[in-house]
Amino acid sequence: MKATTKQVLTGATWLVVLLAMIGGTMLWQQQVHKSKPVTTITVTSTERIPMVLLLDDHLTHNQIQQLTAHIQNSSATQTLVTAKITATGTVTFKGQLLNSDNRPYIQVQLPKNLNSNRQTHLLKQLLTAARQQFKFRRFNLVSYGRGGLTATNYVEHTTTSLSPQHLVLMATPFNGTSRQSNNRRQTTPVAAKSQTATLAKLIAHRHTIDSKMQVLIVAGKAIKVDQPLPLQSALAGQSIFKPVVKEVYQQKVLRSWRTQSGLLNNHQIGNTIQTFIN
Repeated sequence: MKATTKQVLTGATWLVVLLAMIGGTMLWQQQVHKSKPVTTITVTSTERIPMVLLLDDHLTHNQIQQLTAHIQNSSATQTLVTAKITATGTVTFKGQLLNSDNRPYIQVQLPKNLNSNRQTHLLKQLLTAARQQFKFRRFNLVSYGRGGLTATNYVEHTTTSLSPQHLVLMATPFNGTSRQSNNRRQTTPVAAKSQTATLAKLIAHRHTIDSKMQVLIVAGKAIKVDQPLPLQSALAGQSIFKPVVKEVYQQKVLRSWRTQSGLLNNHQIGNTIQTFIN
């Protein structure tokens, strides 16, 4: 009788263990069937870092369209909006960014015929308003022609928080357009005795520039034809930025068969800027 009871208890124990194992296996299989394989991964939006365009106010509408199209390059799906400020400080925006616009374009329009200090003040006010309107913290500043002089004066008189991450200066007359003050095809710095008052002033204030900013100067060199902007003047910005910028300083000469304005529709300009910034 005792042996029989012992056998019954042993059998019951093994039965419980077997049922537990079967139940656990069924539960595991049920969970496996419920879970679905991951076929796609959703990536959250990256930080919005717009490219602010500060162009020469003498450019025609068609010239601006040509240059902007080349700069947009492969990111043409990103929205272009216009930010305008009056001499009295009234800011208006034309266009609206999409949630997917992580690298949008903001074309800046400043009043004409104002001194550099006033333009710098208005640009700072405009960028502050744009940051609030379009929700961004960092930005890149791309300039052309005399817009490059305004951009340079701006980075010398702004705060670190409002300094661009990348600064691109294309065909900027740092030392004017006179061939008496510039060697038209020379890439070396301008001698002190040949510097214009504008260049000398910018050099004198270069110590205030954010040393972490990355700078690219682009000049155009016309082959076998005269160009209105001497190459040495366009590259004179090296005396302003090269001694100060600690991260990245680059200068590039793009050659064409046309005059300096050929830089506006040079197919290399978009790749040059996008490679530098990205």
